[in-house]
Amino acid sequence: MATTDTADEQATTAFSDALHDFFRAARRARGRASRRTSGGLSLAQYHLLEPLADGPSTNRQLAESADVSSPTATRMIDVLVARELVTRVEDPTDRRAVLISLTPAGRRALGAKMAEYDAMRRRMASTLAPEERRVAAKLLARMTDVIEEL
Repeated sequence: MATTDTADEQATTAFSDALHDFFRAARRARGRASRRTSGGLSLAQYHLLEPLADGPSTNRQLAESADVSSPTATRMIDVLVARELVTRVEDPTDRRAVLISLTPAGRRALGAKMAEYDAMRRRMASTLAPEERRVAAKLLARMTDVIEEL
């Protein structure tokens, strides 16, 4: 029994260390990505606009989705309106609300950034053997569930 407990503790420590290293690498990659603005969008702008690929949204909804405050989202949207990547129109169902929509130029910029990130994920996947990709996909899906529950 003690051997099993020791093995479990060692596995837990190894997992914790590996997760720490993974998150550190992910933060560094995120930092590098935030400095790139290919496609005309910063990483923060991309996260704010990504939900608009499915249709118009309110400032509050975009702020929640991007995990930024409403005032921050408003300032970001102001910049994107000035760049003619999004428009603001009165919500026909609620005069107090404003809907934000992608312009054709905004849709192109978002599409370019999405393609860039898709290519990056595919490059990462290509470094793994097919079985490793299957195992990683399953594990990442499980980890996503666990993280969302925290």
